[in-house]
Amino acid sequence: MKKNLLFKFLFFAFIVLQTFSFAQNSREKPRVFTNKEIKAGASIDEASKFFAGDNPAFASAEFDDSSWENVNFNSRKVYSWNPTNYNLKKDVKKDQIYWVRYYFKVDSASVNQSLCFKIQQLGASEVYLNGKKIESIGKIGDEKSREFRIKNRIPELFTLDNTKVNVLAIRFLPIAAGKKKTITLVPFAIGVELASANEFIRDKIEEVQYFNFYTMLICGIFGALGFIHLLLFIFYRKAIYNLYFSTYNFSISLMSYMILLLSEIKNPLDIDSYTFFAFLSVMAFGTSLTGFVNTLFGRTKKRLKVMLIISACIFILYYFSAASAASFAFFYLCFVAFESFYLIIRAMIRREKSAFIVGGGVLVFFLFIVMVIIFMFLNKLNTIDMGEIMGDDFMGYVMIFIFISFPISISAYLAWQFASTNLSLVKQLDEVNRLSDINIKQEQEKQQILQDQNDLLEKQVDERTFELQKEKQKTENLLLNILPHEVAEELKENGSSEAKYYDEVSVLFTDFVNFTQSSEKMGAEKMLVELNECFTAFDLIMEKHGLEKIKTIGDAYLAVCGLPMKNECHAYKTVLVALDIIDFIEERKKTHPDVLDIRIGINSGSLIAGIVGVKKFAYDIWGDTVNTAARMEQNSQKGKINISESTYQLVKDKIVCEYRGKIHTKGKGDMDMYFALETKKDL
Repeated sequence: MKKNLLFKFLFFAFIVLQTFSFAQNSREKPRVFTNKEIKAGASIDEASKFFAGDNPAFASAEFDDSSWENVNFNSRKVYSWNPTNYNLKKDVKKDQIYWVRYYFKVDSASVNQSLCFKIQQLGASEVYLNGKKIESIGKIGDEKSREFRIKNRIPELFTLDNTKVNVLAIRFLPIAAGKKKTITLVPFAIGVELASANEFIRDKIEEVQYFNFYTMLICGIFGALGFIHLLLFIFYRKAIYNLYFSTYNFSISLMSYMILLLSEIKNPLDIDSYTFFAFLSVMAFGTSLTGFVNTLFGRTKKRLKVMLIISACIFILYYFSAASAASFAFFYLCFVAFESFYLIIRAMIRREKSAFIVGGGVLVFFLFIVMVIIFMFLNKLNTIDMGEIMGDDFMGYVMIFIFISFPISISAYLAWQFASTNLSLVKQLDEVNRLSDINIKQEQEKQQILQDQNDLLEKQVDERTFELQKEKQKTENLLLNILPHEVAEELKENGSSEAKYYDEVSVLFTDFVNFTQSSEKMGAEKMLVELNECFTAFDLIMEKHGLEKIKTIGDAYLAVCGLPMKNECHAYKTVLVALDIIDFIEERKKTHPDVLDIRIGINSGSLIAGIVGVKKFAYDIWGDTVNTAARMEQNSQKGKINISESTYQLVKDKIVCEYRGKIHTKGKGDMDMYFALETKKDL
């Protein structure tokens, strides 16, 4: 109990002492910024006036804030909690707006110079200078409209025309840190720095030119290396070290990219996501490094398994406590570094060739890290000035060299291994060639005999194949002459073809006038030749207009349009065929006086079409439409095309027709009939 009381007393005394040791900023004791400080960037780091509440009057330069609390609101580490700043240990209330007021002067050298406030924050703020609002960072509003921002990427510029006291008033809405935040946020995490606008712009340009370039260069180089070694692992799975080295390179690429993202971050709510990926890249870095080194130089796999399990546990711990996971990750990386150093040195002592290649890069890696730590320590003690000795860019080059030394050594090792393997394969190949030369003549003779036999067999196979294809083509052509193409394909695939119903087709019948009497005069042989030439011409006309020939019955020719493929212009196409047939007969009469006159009948409607029987297939059509077409042909006249009423209704807009009246037909009664004369000229 006494120890607890003593501890509380000492802690309270420390707080009181620290409170009074702060430089209290007020209107009577403003800070004076020199021109040199402003050019270097003067951070506002003393206690300032602070109030939890909101009132527009707080922005006024004349407002009396003497009753306000003094708080050091500006922590140099804006994104992490500084336990020495006890004033910042406050609970942030949700949607609570805070005001900070700060008094300062500038020396005469800074009067009428372009100045700006570089602000970093975890929330949204409005900045007032001498009662005038000069800029907003983010947006303070309701939950739907508010916007949080990390910093003012392009600050507003201003000038001061005197050396009097100036009042900086900041209206600030911080982000209330949740329990699962990756980083414990400072409740009033807002950092303000007064800077020269010219220096700010110059630094910004240099940052964009150098930092972004080198960061993306590292990201691209290591990403490409990771991709190359991932491909090597995919093509050769036994080389597991390629997978580890690929992960190693990808982790560095991700780290550099996350550094770039964190430097460009705008919304503080994205910090958790970015830090998670940064943590992921760091753990992948350590895991891949221990995996690579243990795979190459480890005697047993137990240590590697333990290290991988520890890595997985740390990753799981991150979900419950990011701070604890980060601490364990630090110690894990330290152990991985010393483990890698130990395994490589041990392998070098054993004079393993690969160890000297990899070890060189690793030793340089650790040597430069130790040198950087020593130089930074001496710089902190003001023993040396690294900026004067090495130059401003020295540390950047050192860090780049540290990053690339180890991967270059590993790449050199993999290249050496590949070269060694290749050299071994070359030697083996030479030995195989030497042994092969002994029996090469015998093998050539055997190959020649086999080649001759193969050529003979291939020739015979080609001849048989050609004959089979020729016979098959004949069969195909014969089948297509008998049946429509679609029906023939169906018959070949299924072995049968079902009859189908077609609701819109046109049927054409032709018949030669006085065929029997003419046959007796001309003779059967001459008439057969005449009939063959006419029907051959009819076949070409059918093919031209897309009609399907069904069959010939003596001197009669039967065709149909609209099956097996539908054709919306079936009636018009059929009439065109009939007109072409009439024209053919008329032209033939000029050179062949024995040509018979022809009459044609056309009817449109529905019918059934299909194959008749199972042997000697015949594709045929049935239905009243077919019978009516036959009646149209029987009631036609020589050299005329007789069409039914149904066909007329379909072609009357395109064909000139002559109405014949109602004509009595056998079995049908009186029917309207028309002569199709010619196509209309205006079409």
